Formats: sequence, structure tokens, C-alpha cells
Amino acid sequence: MTPSPHVAPLPELPEGKLPVNEIFYSLQGEGRWLGTPAVFLRLNYCNLGCSWCDTPYCWDPTKIEPDNLMTPDEISAAMCEDLRGKDVRREDVHVVITGGEPLLHQPELPGVMLSLKENGFAFFEVETNGTIVPSDEMIAFVSWWNCSPKLSNNGLPPETNLVHAALWKIAASGKADFKFVVTGPEDIKEINRGFLNLIPREAVILMPEGDTAQKQLESMPRAMKECARHGFRFSPRLHVLAWNNERKR
Repeated sequence: MTPSPHVAPLPELPEGKLPVNEIFYSLQGEGRWLGTPAVFLRLNYCNLGCSWCDTPYCWDPTKIEPDNLMTPDEISAAMCEDLRGKDVRREDVHVVITGGEPLLHQPELPGVMLSLKENGFAFFEVETNGTIVPSDEMIAFVSWWNCSPKLSNNGLPPETNLVHAALWKIAASGKADFKFVVTGPEDIKEINRGFLNLIPREAVILMPEGDTAQKQLESMPRAMKECARHGFRFSPRLHVLAWNNERKR
């Protein structure tokens, strides 16, 4: 698909290197693995650029931070260093690859996961907007897909947000949830109309929109009621509730 015109263009990167924005250790704040200790790899660049995105510093041309170009082994070493002194075992800590849109860099990602496996990590989550078809190699390597398809509340048209082949392949892996940021009843109609023929209802998770704890608390009851009404699951955003979307939390 053609990237949105208001996102920073993906440059030609040196072979074998990835544009790292940040690496940090925390707890997974959303979805099925909520509360799980996790080390995060955030990569620069995105193909959408949602109006309400809380990480514009990795894709917005006016806010994007410089790439820290790293090899898979350098990424693995940095993650190991982040866990130094903590009373955790690497095999119990999830690796969460996020962005931006990490599948823009999918040719290099299996090498990252292989290096991390060699250093004791075992469970790999990938957070994706579901607009890029994952390779068979990625399907094999990834332990769980946290797919967040975008609705028209992101300011972009459905033909940009909805890529059937990508959603179908992720759903067919049998190891995926589909998280939707919702703002009102129209979003629920859009999910029912445009997505439930591609993804299983039991894999749908609704999350309230909001980048502050106050906004989350105000919108959570509405999202929870919609989950109960339609048989969807609900996820809060723990990092926002606890730290108001502070970086590296």
C-alpha cells in the first residue's frame, strides 16, 4: 500500500540495520498479555499516521527522532543490558516489537528474534496496524500478534486502513488478537460491518481512546458497555492510567 503523505518517508537503510527509536523494560499495558513483564523495541516510521497516535515521535515529519541504526545483535545486547540487575529470567520476559509500524522492516525482524532466542528470550509479540501482509517467516517466528486495525476515527479512509489480505493472514495464524481503539457507537458499527467477515469475534478487543489517565477513565465505561453488548473483550491501557503516557513506561 502507498504510505500516507503526512508521514516521514522511509529512507533507504543500511543492510542489516534497523531504525531503533527506543528500547525499554516495563509491563505490557494492553491486550491479552496485559501486566506481563516485557522489553519493548520501538522502531521508527509508519505507513498510516493516525490523528490520535500517541507515538508521533517515530513517524511525524515534524517530530520524528533520529534513527539509532542497530544490528540484530546490538539490539539483543541492549535488551540484555536493560534487564541487568533485575530479578527476572529472560525466558519469562516477553519481547514486544512495536512502532510506528514494525512490519515496514519485516525482512530484518526474523534476524532480531533469532539473536534474542540465542540469548534466552522465548516469546515475541508484534504490534501491527494490519495493513502489511506478514511473510511466512514472520508468521513462524512471532509468538503472538497484537493487531490493531484502524477505524475511520483515525482520520484516514477505509481503503487505506483496511487491507483484507493482511488481516486474513494474521487471523489465520491462530495466534492473534485484534485491538480497536473506539470513541463511540459508530466505531462499533464499522467493526461489525467491515471486519467481522475477516477476523473472529472472540479475538476482538476494544480499547478506549485517550492519551491521559483522565481521558481513559472518562471513556472506559462506554467501551466496556459496548463489549458487554456485542460479546467483545475489553482492555484498558495500563501505562496511560498509571503514568499518563510518559515515555518508556
